[in-house]
Amino acid sequence: MESFHIQPILDLASGRICGGEVLWRPNDDLPTAEEIQALEEDPVLNISVTQDSFVFALRALDRIPANLWLSVNLSCQYIGSGKMFFRPISKQVLDLECLRRRVGRRLVVEVTEAKVAGEHELAFIHELTSIHTIAVDDFGSGDAPLSHMLNLDFSKVKLDRSIVSGVDADCFRQRFVKWLVAGCHAIDVEVIAEGVETESEATFLRRSGVNQGQGWLWSRAMPAGEFEDLLAVSSGAKGSKLG
Repeated sequence: MESFHIQPILDLASGRICGGEVLWRPNDDLPTAEEIQALEEDPVLNISVTQDSFVFALRALDRIPANLWLSVNLSCQYIGSGKMFFRPISKQVLDLECLRRRVGRRLVVEVTEAKVAGEHELAFIHELTSIHTIAVDDFGSGDAPLSHMLNLDFSKVKLDRSIVSGVDADCFRQRFVKWLVAGCHAIDVEVIAEGVETESEATFLRRSGVNQGQGWLWSRAMPAGEFEDLLAVSSGAKGSKLG
């Protein structure tokens, strides 16, 4: 199985860990530019890594406290109808369907709105939605029309780091974030900010109503054992808190 780490995600209002994102870390390190390119261009590698990330997340969710969730990335350009997606996973995980239902909404599947316009891909996303939570990833990073999102039953939107970086000093980005938060909250969708690196960025995001945040300000991605140790150490304080 491929190596994965978990980057903590914090509730901005309380400062406590509410979840984490499962990230691919070949050889327990950041992927190189060549490895990222291969992941994006090689369908076999892409699907294999995605399947392994699901196994990793399902097993981790079965161990960590029930009030925490984990997200995995799903690249829809190679997934098609997804009919064969869970077959290899079922060989690794006993009672896969039982575990999926036990984990339920705590497994968050991140998809990019630009990659789910096809009929077959949408059908698979809808199938996942019946058990798990869907998040729209990298919002604000591309030129996909917002109409793509109308076909998704999503509960979270992840604001891309290209918007978050320097948002505390950029009036246009601030207006964009406030517009997004207002729209998402109006339809009961949470907003997560990616790539938060400074206290000033976090302060603006918190005051603007962004629900959750992740980034190097709090923690880089870490091995699952370290993430679980962090949760255990913090559990005596009525929740897991960073910073």
